[in-house]
Amino acid sequence: MKYSKRYALISDFDGTITTRDAGDFILLHFRLVSKKDIDEGYSKNIPVEKWMKKYFCRAAKIKKNLIEKAVVSKIKLRPQFRETADFCLKNRIPFEITSGGVDLYSKPILKARKIKVKSFFGKFRYKGKKACIEYPYLKNMTLSQFKKSRVLHYQKKGFKVIFCGDAPNDLEAAKAADTAFASRFLPALLRREKKHYKRLVSFSGVLKILKKQISKRNQ
Repeated sequence: MKYSKRYALISDFDGTITTRDAGDFILLHFRLVSKKDIDEGYSKNIPVEKWMKKYFCRAAKIKKNLIEKAVVSKIKLRPQFRETADFCLKNRIPFEITSGGVDLYSKPILKARKIKVKSFFGKFRYKGKKACIEYPYLKNMTLSQFKKSRVLHYQKKGFKVIFCGDAPNDLEAAKAADTAFASRFLPALLRREKKHYKRLVSFSGVLKILKKQISKRNQ
């Protein structure tokens, strides 16, 4: 028997899957930007992809192995994330990471924990002593529009979508999702929009929903 209440999971990465924003951490740890630069990016709601292209290219000054070492040792994943990713893989539940972060640090973080998830990250490319950041998957969309489009993509296929996010660029996707989990800046934005959400402290709440779905399917 097919169940109409199948779930798909879509999640942001920095500050959502990780307990702190890994991109911000690198820029501050290696003194590439000021705390004011980062705060302005959030307060003025500058598109993440635009902000990253302007500031994160400075990471070209730092050796790649030093960046990887720093994020693997200092950046922690939110509790129960690994269990959620493993559960989705085992039970063929669609799970995507949609992020304005870049592969320079996101992939080493996931690789170190041996976690495999379909993901959309910006591409960090060295050009001599400089670097550029590209988002080929956006295809003339903003990151906010792209995240929402992935939610709608699965809804059109008959899935109920869980979305997890933390920042202003996650707002539209969270509003479109059937269930939203929010942390950091996102809860206040969702309250303003009168959109119901669940507080994201760990992925235990997400995993509980998915396990309940599988349990019903097996009855």
